[in-house]
Amino acid sequence: GAARQLARWARENGDLEAVGRTRALAANLLAHPLLAGAGTLTAHGTDLAFRRRSCCLYYRVPGGGVCGDCCFAR
Repeated sequence: GAARQLARWARENGDLEAVGRTRALAANLLAHPLLAGAGTLTAHGTDLAFRRRSCCLYYRVPGGGVCGDCCFAR
């Protein structure tokens, strides 16, 4: 997602402070009442990952496959 890409860019450019700010921003956004419980944000070192709890149904589109934060077990 967007937060992962921002954190990756910051890490690749040596800005670990920006990685931390990105992580904090993502956590704050996902704590909002409209998004709370929508998924799980995890951090592994400087990498971020989000896994949704609901299905986007992208797999039902012809040739769609699954999305990057798919809730289906892999």
